[in-house]
Amino acid sequence: MNYKLFLFLILAGTVIAWAMWGAVILNFDPFQTGFLGFAVFYLTLFLGLSGLIFLASTFLKAKLIKKQTPYQRLNVSLRHAVLFAFLFAVWAFLKSQGLLRWWNLLLLILILTTLEFFFISQKKRVSEFNT
Repeated sequence: MNYKLFLFLILAGTVIAWAMWGAVILNFDPFQTGFLGFAVFYLTLFLGLSGLIFLASTFLKAKLIKKQTPYQRLNVSLRHAVLFAFLFAVWAFLKSQGLLRWWNLLLLILILTTLEFFFISQKKRVSEFNT
């Protein structure tokens, strides 16, 4: 797939996700909606944040890191966007349920950091295998 087409599709998906999130905010009553309403709320929040963080990090990396190819940036930016959006969505969910404590957030950050280190080590293992 073409790099610019991929970025355009991500941008379009992000705009749609934020529009859907706004529609959920305007049309759902949080006191009367069930599980499905909350699931759609958090899913659209996650997708909108993922796209926004991905586009911002890709743009910043393109301006600041000149050595990487666009395809190298996409992989890392997508992974980071998903991890950060997941962190924020879980934080918002825990906050809304009254379950947010500092140790819960610290544990979630440690789990996501461990996951990121796993992906980094897998990348190095694959690159060592190919050389």
